[in-house]
Amino acid sequence: MNTAVQQLQDIFMAHADAEKARHLMRFFKTGAGQYGYGDKFIGLPVPVSRSLIKPFKGKLDFSDFELLLESPWHEIRLASLLLMVEAANTMLKTKDLPKLQTLAELYDRRLERANNWDLVDLSAYNIMGAYWQGAKTPSEERRRFLKVWADSGNLWRERAAIVSTNATIRLGSLDETFWLAEYFIDHPHDLMHKATGWMLRETGKKNLDALRAFLSKFHKRLPRTALRYAIERMDQNERRIWMEK
Repeated sequence: MNTAVQQLQDIFMAHADAEKARHLMRFFKTGAGQYGYGDKFIGLPVPVSRSLIKPFKGKLDFSDFELLLESPWHEIRLASLLLMVEAANTMLKTKDLPKLQTLAELYDRRLERANNWDLVDLSAYNIMGAYWQGAKTPSEERRRFLKVWADSGNLWRERAAIVSTNATIRLGSLDETFWLAEYFIDHPHDLMHKATGWMLRETGKKNLDALRAFLSKFHKRLPRTALRYAIERMDQNERRIWMEK
Protein backbone atom coordinates (compact mmCIF):
# COMPACT_ATOMS: atom_id res chain seq x y z
CA MET A 1 0.00 0.00 0.00
CA ASN A 2 1.20 3.50 -0.84
CA THR A 3 2.59 5.14 2.31
CA ALA A 4 0.46 8.23 1.65
CA VAL A 5 -2.69 6.11 1.49
CA GLN A 6 -1.88 4.50 4.84
CA GLN A 7 -1.06 7.88 6.35
CA LEU A 8 -4.35 9.35 5.17
CA GLN A 9 -6.32 6.47 6.64
CA ASP A 10 -4.40 6.68 9.92
CA ILE A 11 -4.99 10.44 10.20
CA PHE A 12 -8.70 10.07 9.54
CA MET A 13 -9.03 7.28 12.11
CA ALA A 14 -7.09 9.35 14.66
CA HIS A 15 -9.85 11.98 14.45
CA ALA A 16 -12.68 9.49 15.06
CA ASP A 17 -15.61 10.76 17.09
CA ALA A 18 -18.01 8.02 18.15
CA GLU A 19 -20.85 10.38 19.12
CA LYS A 20 -20.72 12.27 15.83
CA ALA A 21 -20.49 8.95 13.99
CA ARG A 22 -23.77 7.84 15.56
CA HIS A 23 -25.40 11.11 14.52
CA LEU A 24 -24.11 10.77 10.93
CA MET A 25 -25.32 7.18 10.73
CA ARG A 26 -28.83 8.37 11.59
CA PHE A 27 -28.61 11.40 9.27
CA PHE A 28 -27.45 9.32 6.30
CA LYS A 29 -30.04 6.60 6.89
CA THR A 30 -27.83 3.59 7.57
CA GLY A 31 -30.49 1.50 9.30
CA ALA A 32 -31.99 -1.71 7.95
CA GLY A 33 -34.07 -1.03 4.85
CA GLN A 34 -32.76 2.53 4.48
CA TYR A 35 -30.81 3.84 1.49
CA GLY A 36 -27.48 3.99 3.36
CA TYR A 37 -27.85 0.61 5.05
CA GLY A 38 -24.61 -0.79 6.41
CA ASP A 39 -22.42 2.26 5.87
CA LYS A 40 -19.83 3.02 8.56
CA PHE A 41 -18.82 6.48 9.76
CA ILE A 42 -15.73 7.76 11.53
CA GLY A 43 -17.58 10.84 12.73
CA LEU A 44 -16.01 13.64 10.65
CA PRO A 45 -17.97 16.59 9.23
CA VAL A 46 -17.14 17.46 5.61
CA PRO A 47 -15.13 20.60 6.51
CA VAL A 48 -12.88 18.48 8.74
CA SER A 49 -12.40 15.92 5.96
CA ARG A 50 -11.52 18.73 3.53
CA SER A 51 -8.93 20.02 5.96
CA LEU A 52 -7.38 16.60 6.57
CA ILE A 53 -6.86 15.86 2.85
CA LYS A 54 -4.87 19.04 2.16
CA PRO A 55 -1.42 17.47 2.68
CA PHE A 56 -2.34 14.69 0.22
CA LYS A 57 -3.31 16.82 -2.77
CA GLY A 58 -1.23 15.75 -5.75
CA LYS A 59 0.32 12.88 -3.80
CA LEU A 60 -1.99 10.04 -4.89
CA ASP A 61 -2.38 8.24 -8.20
CA PHE A 62 -5.30 6.46 -9.83
CA SER A 63 -4.66 3.18 -8.02
CA ASP A 64 -4.59 5.04 -4.69
CA PHE A 65 -7.97 6.62 -5.41
CA GLU A 66 -9.37 3.21 -6.19
CA LEU A 67 -7.90 1.70 -3.04
CA LEU A 68 -9.43 4.41 -0.87
CA LEU A 69 -12.80 3.91 -2.56
CA GLU A 70 -12.74 0.32 -1.29
CA SER A 71 -12.76 1.54 2.31
CA PRO A 72 -15.77 0.60 4.44
CA TRP A 73 -15.54 4.07 6.02
CA HIS A 74 -17.72 6.76 4.48
CA GLU A 75 -15.30 9.61 5.17
CA ILE A 76 -12.35 7.81 3.60
CA ARG A 77 -14.35 7.20 0.42
CA LEU A 78 -15.26 10.89 0.56
CA ALA A 79 -11.56 11.75 0.89
CA SER A 80 -10.83 9.78 -2.27
CA LEU A 81 -13.59 11.55 -4.18
CA LEU A 82 -12.54 15.01 -2.97
CA LEU A 83 -8.95 14.29 -4.00
CA MET A 84 -10.21 13.10 -7.39
CA VAL A 85 -12.02 16.44 -7.77
CA GLU A 86 -8.80 18.27 -6.93
CA ALA A 87 -6.93 16.14 -9.46
CA ALA A 88 -9.59 16.80 -12.13
CA ASN A 89 -9.29 20.56 -11.62
CA THR A 90 -5.49 20.38 -11.87
CA MET A 91 -5.65 18.26 -15.02
CA LEU A 92 -8.11 20.70 -16.56
CA LYS A 93 -5.85 23.66 -15.78
CA THR A 94 -2.78 21.91 -17.21
CA LYS A 95 -4.81 20.61 -20.18
CA ASP A 96 -3.78 17.01 -19.44
CA LEU A 97 -6.69 15.49 -21.31
CA PRO A 98 -5.42 11.86 -21.36
CA LYS A 99 -5.20 11.78 -17.55
CA LEU A 100 -8.49 13.63 -17.23
CA GLN A 101 -10.17 11.03 -19.41
CA THR A 102 -8.64 8.22 -17.35
CA LEU A 103 -9.92 9.86 -14.18
CA ALA A 104 -13.44 10.23 -15.59
CA GLU A 105 -13.37 6.58 -16.66
CA LEU A 106 -12.25 5.55 -13.17
CA TYR A 107 -15.08 7.56 -11.64
CA ASP A 108 -17.60 5.95 -13.96
CA ARG A 109 -16.27 2.47 -13.27
CA ARG A 110 -16.33 2.82 -9.48
CA LEU A 111 -19.34 5.10 -9.08
CA GLU A 112 -21.20 2.60 -6.91
CA ARG A 113 -18.64 3.37 -4.18
CA ALA A 114 -20.07 6.89 -4.05
CA ASN A 115 -22.97 5.25 -2.30
CA ASN A 116 -24.73 8.09 -0.59
CA TRP A 117 -26.09 11.43 -1.75
CA ASP A 118 -23.28 13.56 -0.32
CA LEU A 119 -20.62 11.45 -2.02
CA VAL A 120 -22.40 11.84 -5.36
CA ASP A 121 -23.14 15.53 -4.94
CA LEU A 122 -19.58 16.49 -4.01
CA SER A 123 -18.01 14.63 -6.91
CA ALA A 124 -20.22 13.99 -9.94
CA TYR A 125 -20.56 17.36 -11.61
CA ASN A 126 -17.03 18.44 -10.65
CA ILE A 127 -15.25 15.42 -12.13
CA MET A 128 -17.47 14.95 -15.16
CA GLY A 129 -17.71 18.69 -15.72
CA ALA A 130 -13.93 19.05 -15.79
CA TYR A 131 -13.67 16.25 -18.34
CA TRP A 132 -16.49 17.54 -20.55
CA GLN A 133 -15.02 21.02 -20.47
CA GLY A 134 -11.50 19.83 -21.24
CA ALA A 135 -12.60 17.45 -23.97
CA LYS A 136 -15.17 19.89 -25.37
CA THR A 137 -17.60 16.98 -25.34
CA PRO A 138 -20.62 17.60 -27.62
CA SER A 139 -24.06 17.65 -26.04
CA GLU A 140 -25.12 14.51 -27.94
CA GLU A 141 -22.19 12.56 -26.47
CA ARG A 142 -22.85 13.83 -22.96
CA ARG A 143 -26.47 12.77 -23.32
CA ARG A 144 -25.54 9.25 -24.44
CA PHE A 145 -23.26 8.94 -21.42
CA LEU A 146 -25.88 10.23 -18.98
CA LYS A 147 -28.51 7.91 -20.46
CA VAL A 148 -26.42 4.91 -19.40
CA TRP A 149 -26.38 6.15 -15.82
CA ALA A 150 -30.06 7.06 -15.94
CA ASP A 151 -30.97 3.56 -17.15
CA SER A 152 -28.70 1.75 -14.68
CA GLY A 153 -31.33 1.01 -12.03
CA ASN A 154 -28.74 2.06 -9.43
CA LEU A 155 -29.92 4.97 -7.27
CA TRP A 156 -26.47 6.54 -7.02
CA ARG A 157 -25.81 6.41 -10.76
CA GLU A 158 -29.28 7.83 -11.36
CA ARG A 159 -28.62 10.67 -8.93
CA ALA A 160 -25.18 11.23 -10.46
CA ALA A 161 -26.84 11.57 -13.87
CA ILE A 162 -29.14 14.42 -12.87
CA VAL A 163 -26.59 16.08 -10.55
CA SER A 164 -23.94 15.99 -13.30
CA THR A 165 -26.12 18.31 -15.33
CA ASN A 166 -24.99 21.06 -12.96
CA ALA A 167 -21.82 20.93 -15.06
CA THR A 168 -23.70 21.20 -18.35
CA ILE A 169 -25.66 24.16 -16.97
CA ARG A 170 -22.36 25.86 -16.17
CA LEU A 171 -21.19 25.05 -19.68
CA GLY A 172 -24.21 26.92 -21.00
CA SER A 173 -26.59 24.06 -21.82
CA LEU A 174 -29.88 23.57 -19.98
CA ASP A 175 -31.19 20.87 -22.30
CA GLU A 176 -29.66 17.93 -20.42
CA THR A 177 -31.26 19.04 -17.16
CA PHE A 178 -34.73 19.46 -18.63
CA TRP A 179 -34.43 16.15 -20.48
CA LEU A 180 -33.47 14.20 -17.33
CA ALA A 181 -35.96 16.05 -15.15
CA GLU A 182 -38.67 14.77 -17.46
CA TYR A 183 -37.00 11.35 -17.70
CA PHE A 184 -37.04 10.93 -13.90
CA ILE A 185 -40.42 12.58 -13.34
CA ASP A 186 -42.02 9.34 -12.09
CA HIS A 187 -39.00 8.14 -10.11
CA PRO A 188 -40.20 6.79 -6.75
CA HIS A 189 -37.29 7.90 -4.54
CA ASP A 190 -37.31 11.16 -2.59
CA LEU A 191 -33.55 11.57 -3.11
CA MET A 192 -34.21 11.82 -6.85
CA HIS A 193 -37.03 14.31 -6.32
CA LYS A 194 -34.68 16.54 -4.33
CA ALA A 195 -31.84 16.25 -6.85
CA THR A 196 -34.17 16.98 -9.77
CA GLY A 197 -35.61 20.03 -8.05
CA TRP A 198 -32.13 21.26 -7.17
CA MET A 199 -30.98 21.05 -10.78
CA LEU A 200 -34.15 22.72 -12.04
CA ARG A 201 -33.49 25.55 -9.59
CA GLU A 202 -29.98 25.87 -11.08
CA THR A 203 -31.45 26.25 -14.57
CA GLY A 204 -33.56 29.10 -13.24
CA LYS A 205 -30.43 30.95 -12.17
CA LYS A 206 -29.33 30.93 -15.81
CA ASN A 207 -32.69 31.39 -17.53
CA LEU A 208 -35.78 31.82 -15.39
CA ASP A 209 -38.09 31.93 -18.40
CA ALA A 210 -36.78 28.55 -19.56
CA LEU A 211 -37.53 27.09 -16.12
CA ARG A 212 -41.01 28.62 -16.20
CA ALA A 213 -41.62 27.08 -19.62
CA PHE A 214 -40.61 23.64 -18.30
CA LEU A 215 -42.80 24.01 -15.23
CA SER A 216 -45.75 25.17 -17.31
CA LYS A 217 -45.61 21.86 -19.11
CA PHE A 218 -44.72 19.50 -16.26
CA HIS A 219 -45.61 21.09 -12.91
CA LYS A 220 -48.67 18.88 -12.41
CA ARG A 221 -46.58 15.73 -12.82
CA LEU A 222 -43.51 16.83 -10.87
CA PRO A 223 -43.27 15.42 -7.35
CA ARG A 224 -44.09 18.20 -4.90
CA THR A 225 -40.62 18.02 -3.35
CA ALA A 226 -39.03 18.55 -6.76
CA LEU A 227 -41.37 21.46 -7.46
CA ARG A 228 -40.63 23.11 -4.11
CA TYR A 229 -36.89 22.88 -4.72
CA ALA A 230 -37.25 24.15 -8.29
CA ILE A 231 -39.09 27.33 -7.34
CA GLU A 232 -37.09 28.18 -4.19
CA ARG A 233 -35.48 31.29 -5.65
CA MET A 234 -38.71 32.74 -7.04
CA ASP A 235 -40.55 35.41 -5.07
CA GLN A 236 -43.17 34.34 -2.55
CA ASN A 237 -46.17 35.14 -4.72
CA GLU A 238 -44.88 33.17 -7.68
CA ARG A 239 -43.96 30.22 -5.48
CA ARG A 240 -47.51 30.20 -4.07
CA ILE A 241 -49.01 30.28 -7.57
CA TRP A 242 -46.93 27.31 -8.75
CA MET A 243 -47.74 25.25 -5.65
CA GLU A 244 -51.46 26.02 -5.92
CA LYS A 245 -51.48 25.01 -9.57
